[in-house]
Amino acid sequence: MSPVSWQLDLLVFACGWLLGWCLLWRLRPLPPFDGTRRDAIAVVVPARNEADALPHLIPPLAAQLRTGDELVVVDDHSDDATATIAASGGAVVVESPPLPTGWLGKPHACATGAAATTAPVLVFLDADVRPAGDLLDRLAAAVEEDRSQVVSVQPWHQTGGLGEQASILVNVAALMGCGGFTPLGPQAAADVAFGPVIAIDRERYAAVGGHGGPTVRSQHTEDIALARAVGGSSLYTGRPDTRFRMYPGGLGDTVRGWSRSLATGAGSTRWWWVLATAAWIGSLAGGWLALPVLYPLSAVQFWVLGRRAGSIHPLTAIVFPVAVLAFVIIFLRSAWLRLRRRDVTWKGRRVEANPS
Repeated sequence: MSPVSWQLDLLVFACGWLLGWCLLWRLRPLPPFDGTRRDAIAVVVPARNEADALPHLIPPLAAQLRTGDELVVVDDHSDDATATIAASGGAVVVESPPLPTGWLGKPHACATGAAATTAPVLVFLDADVRPAGDLLDRLAAAVEEDRSQVVSVQPWHQTGGLGEQASILVNVAALMGCGGFTPLGPQAAADVAFGPVIAIDRERYAAVGGHGGPTVRSQHTEDIALARAVGGSSLYTGRPDTRFRMYPGGLGDTVRGWSRSLATGAGSTRWWWVLATAAWIGSLAGGWLALPVLYPLSAVQFWVLGRRAGSIHPLTAIVFPVAVLAFVIIFLRSAWLRLRRRDVTWKGRRVEANPS
């Protein structure tokens, strides 16, 4: 290798490596709740075959409820014990009506739950969230601070087996791609939201049509669609206290789950954040091939940034090119399904890969 070629390779790698640190510069947890009073909250949990997840969610939520709060689980045609477990934990169970034409399941369940409640602050939680003990108080405070925007939290991803480690790079990319955690601060964030935890003022929600809006109800990235309909979002991270377990079924669930939304989410994000994130992933994929001596630098960065997004096994950081390969395969599969308008199966329901 000539000196000029070596220097050029090093420069390209250094730019990508430094860009990675900038894209996930710091975490931004929800501010602490410093008051004794807050608006009443309606918590809506859309749930389809979530009997295994709800025991980690409903009891800690029920312990946070105050006078006037509501906790509703929308049973989206489950064929397991979802409804029984939700009711035994103290939630009100609402059966989701048949899915209308032009709707996807989650937006329809969220809209059904919102219609069944009255509290002035709406909180939508995925069933796999494991909430902090004061999550509801902090969400309400954030909504009251700015009622014009969606408040959204990306939980820290608690993984299990090695098969679930394929999500690590996807979770890191999701945090990077939103643009909200760079040195520029939250003002640089895109109009996106994180689907697992969303809070919004009810009047603002109703004004844009909520999950029933024409640009929201047919999207499996309904979180992003809702944020865009509202016109803005305040983005936060869940580490260390609000977590989720996304795909406990292992690698198969991970691939199927991300295939529904990864390419669509990238297509809904501002192009410069997508390009910057892709440049960083490119440095991971190729920098060490050009200059093998750089391998430890990428492994250390992968470990540090991975821990900001979720629980990463040391072995995953050591063999990070495998995680990069998994990310590329999942992304290409998602893009192919979207391009070819192929459906995927999730929780026993066919989901259109590229809804209109």
